[in-house]
Amino acid sequence: MSTDDAGSSIDVDRRMARTTAIGLGVWLTLTFAAVLLLLLFGGTLASVFV
Repeated sequence: MSTDDAGSSIDVDRRMARTTAIGLGVWLTLTFAAVLLLLLFGGTLASVFV
């Protein structure tokens, strides 16, 4: 394994870590938004379906 391969491998790992972090951030944002909407409008939504 040459040093170029090691550098390339680290770049790939960093790119994968960044992509994973962004995905987790988006997932958490959507989850918190859904919880907030349910807390704010849960009663109204429940009355529509009951």
